Amino acid sequence: MKKQVAILEAAISCGSPTRGTEFAYDALMDGGLAEIFPGCAAVPMEKLEPCRQYPPHLKYLDTVMTVNRRLRANTLSALEQGQFPLVIGGDHSIAMGSLAALGEFYGAEELAVVYIDAHADINTEATSQSACIHGMDLAAACGLCCDELTVGKNRVNLLGENLHIIGGRSIDDPEWGIMEQQGVHLYSVEEIQACGLDHVLERVISRVKGKRVHISFDVDSLDPSEFRATGYLIPGGLTFAQVRRIIKEVADTGSLVSFECVEYNPTVDQDGTDRKKLMELFRFLQDCMEKNNI
Repeated sequence: MKKQVAILEAAISCGSPTRGTEFAYDALMDGGLAEIFPGCAAVPMEKLEPCRQYPPHLKYLDTVMTVNRRLRANTLSALEQGQFPLVIGGDHSIAMGSLAALGEFYGAEELAVVYIDAHADINTEATSQSACIHGMDLAAACGLCCDELTVGKNRVNLLGENLHIIGGRSIDDPEWGIMEQQGVHLYSVEEIQACGLDHVLERVISRVKGKRVHISFDVDSLDPSEFRATGYLIPGGLTFAQVRRIIKEVADTGSLVSFECVEYNPTVDQDGTDRKKLMELFRFLQDCMEKNNI
């Protein structure tokens, strides 16, 4: 039976260096996001002021963790009610909350993550040069970070071997070693260009077979010629057509259990051009879910 969609807000930007992503949910809902998913449940979140005191190696720690604990609770509630969580960030630090809920609900062994991003986001508090937590969310989900970055009851909510990063092109030096140690699968833009997206997706789909799959989509994975309303504009990114293809192939497995979109900043999207592009992507997601009875 087709699941009801729960649109969950994760209102935060202080996990990153820029402000504005905390308004993404409002902008997308104003643009008609709820109408794309008929009968959906909308779950807004209070927008918190960034905390003023925090450890030098973990910027705005208290605010980031408060938002992630609330998101974990909201995501778990949606899963327990048989709903499909559609999470709207916020910066990518919010993946700690969604992955905590998914890992607790399904088990780390059964959860695969397709992470569409220009970055690997697998620094720890010891390796990060920026101290911004949006670059640590995957390390935290894999249990590699300090106790302060543990969300929920489990320290490990994701196994590196079940993590598939697609579109990476801005990787910090320490992250290469972490990914190798954890068995993470990185499919860089260079690999996609050299081998083709079809080849990459064949490998991804074969590796997620039998798992529950979560897609985490960061808009900075897109090339700036396609999308500009975000904090990182890194040339050589993916196209919307490629992102749609990734979504379709994952959805066609019938194992897609949740989706999140992060790092859209409506405050720099004055005419709403990029919001319209995202709305088209969500319509495509809904079509894929409908086709596969998700």
